[in-house]
Amino acid sequence: MKKVFEYFALFYLLFLVFVSLFSGLLVGRGVYADNSHRLFKYTPYQIDKSSFLSPPSTKHLLGTDGVGRDILARLIKGTSNSFFISFIATVVSLLLGSFLGGLSGYLGGWFDFAFSRIFELFYALPMMFILILVSPIVGANLLLFAIVLGLLGWLFVARLVRGEVLKLKNTPFLEYAEVNGANYYYLFKKHFFPYILPPLLPIAVFGFSGMLVAESSLSFLGLGVRPPEPSWGQMIYDGFTYLDIAPWIYVPPSILLFLTVLSLDIIGERFKKIYSRF
Repeated sequence: MKKVFEYFALFYLLFLVFVSLFSGLLVGRGVYADNSHRLFKYTPYQIDKSSFLSPPSTKHLLGTDGVGRDILARLIKGTSNSFFISFIATVVSLLLGSFLGGLSGYLGGWFDFAFSRIFELFYALPMMFILILVSPIVGANLLLFAIVLGLLGWLFVARLVRGEVLKLKNTPFLEYAEVNGANYYYLFKKHFFPYILPPLLPIAVFGFSGMLVAESSLSFLGLGVRPPEPSWGQMIYDGFTYLDIAPWIYVPPSILLFLTVLSLDIIGERFKKIYSRF
């Protein structure tokens, strides 16, 4: 039964990745882009003046929202936006955390001491509060929003990488490489990285899940993805305005968010068991 859940999670996530990559072909690329070459009838921004708060029907499979926009089209585009932000944020956090953690563990001394104090300072700060503060500066720029999320999510990665580098630092083969003139870049690429990569895989999966929840939470609060661009959190926020009369607005993105986080946790736990050293 456990295998069934794992395969479901894998194929479900692959399906969402496919939808995200080809959302432009399915429902259009943007509010100001040429959306004439699309497969779906409606764009996420198109208003149907005859269908305000319309329930699911053959015309609109998942219904429409309060201004007549098709829920299915917005759900497809929202999946793409949420995945784009979470992916960029995860990559930024992995790169920054790996670099700073590896450098701190390898150099040691005053650099490691200063890094540890900075780490403790960042760890003590309420990240959600910081995100709320910087969200007006970020505005509607999805890429900048993703980078800010990543810059605030590197702490756990840095701690893991630092610990792994400290384990390897004094091993004989590394001392031999240093004696022969190997620099930090060569050591990290040839020796540290192959050893650190396995425990980083579950961290990346769990990190993506966390970024997805963070983006949805901020968008739900009106501080993330801005209208008219959709995201799962922003669609849930829109649906709460019509909580009793139009549940089809917030139920689909809520289900997708729940299933996606659950699937990512299942895949992450699988990676964690494969690389038991983590």
